[in-house]
Order: sequence, then structure tokens, then C-alpha cells
Amino acid sequence: MLNKKAQLSETMTWIVATLIIIVVLIVFIFISSSFAKVKSLTTKSLKISSEGEDVDLFKTKTELAYRLSSEENKKIIDEWRKQNA
Repeated sequence: MLNKKAQLSETMTWIVATLIIIVVLIVFIFISSSFAKVKSLTTKSLKISSEGEDVDLFKTKTELAYRLSSEENKKIIDEWRKQNA
């Protein structure tokens, strides 16, 4: 019990370090969310040109998933297509 100053000092160090970590995390989340708003990816922009023709990667992926899926999953894909048509 003779080193109460040392215990207080160590406790204050941990409190300050914890506050700094929390502030850094909040700043990181804020910057990430603002960056995500600016750089949003839409599914309609997944087109590439290949040998003179445009290929829609999202449509190709959906068709491949549809062919390989079970009947239950095909129903889910059909519902999604109806909503996004």
C-alpha cells in the first residue's frame, strides 16, 4: 500500500489510452461511412467490353447462380428478378 501514487498513475495511463483508442475508432468509422457514401457501387455499372460486345457481369453471375441452384433458390432468384425488373 505504499505505492498508491504508482497505482494511480498506471490507472490514469490506461484511462487515457482507452479514451484515445475510442476516439480513433469513432474517427475511423466516421471517415469510412462518409467514404462509402461517396463511392457507392451500383449493380448497373458492372459492364465490361469484350471483343466489341458489352458483357454484364452481374447478369452473367445471376444466370450462372440460377442454373446451379436448387428449385427453392430458383424461386428466391425469380422473386428478386421481379422486384428489380
